[in-house]
Amino acid sequence: MPSAKLSVETLLPKPWLQRLLPKRLWCQALLIQTLSILLIAGLAPGVINSVFAFELSHLGISLEHVWIWLLLHICLVSLLAKAAQMPVWWRWIHAIFPVAVLGMQHINLPATVYLAGFIITLTLYWSVHNTRVPFYPSFPPTWRALHHVLEQHGDDAPLKVLDIGSGIGDLALFLASQRVHDEVSGIEIAPLPWAVSAVRALFSGTSARFTLGDYRELDFAKFDVIFAYLSPAVMPDVWQKVRAEMPAGTLFVSSEFPVPDMTAQRIIYPQKNAPALYVYSL
Repeated sequence: MPSAKLSVETLLPKPWLQRLLPKRLWCQALLIQTLSILLIAGLAPGVINSVFAFELSHLGISLEHVWIWLLLHICLVSLLAKAAQMPVWWRWIHAIFPVAVLGMQHINLPATVYLAGFIITLTLYWSVHNTRVPFYPSFPPTWRALHHVLEQHGDDAPLKVLDIGSGIGDLALFLASQRVHDEVSGIEIAPLPWAVSAVRALFSGTSARFTLGDYRELDFAKFDVIFAYLSPAVMPDVWQKVRAEMPAGTLFVSSEFPVPDMTAQRIIYPQKNAPALYVYSL
């Protein structure tokens, strides 16, 4: 088996801004938004009353318009997020969030709509700030490709298959319907997707089972095949757990995101524009 390589980036010191920021990403995001708002709030009155603003008014440009300062805020938080080396998807959140807040202020919606949206978002993305894994649904080409991998790996022998981060259960339910002798299960940490998958399993007529919890608490040694569709941020940690716990002869399959510095034994492209499957043999 190929040996893991030590990334050069792990040997480099962190940027000074990253060292000053909190470790949790959501705390970093809150701090960056707050710093930008305070800076612009202190800067805006003086700029609006300056000669520069007076000259711009002759061109039909008014610095008193809130959208101009919103654009400046978006640019500033994006630069700070990049300097802090936050993930790209957090930078998009920094840019979209203030626009959404200002836009929703112009829409007269009852408070219950916002409460319902908050509850749904909370139950769907639950602990993304901790797991660093957003909701990634898989699609039929991926299900069929993994089914083909299982057919080649296990022949007619029953397998114990686990989908970590199983979402609403699509992949596990498909596999359980195709390989009725296998023991197919999924684990999901977000309450809403897990609840949907659990209800679907009751009416599916399959033996698929779904657990509400964190895959990091499971013993991977109990499974023959583990499938993951997570995020690049967690792949090194997942691979470390796979190497430590899964016995020889088992498979780890990752959709779209390969294990850094490791060579997959097989790379499967289910169809055009579909995520690749990276198959690692233990």
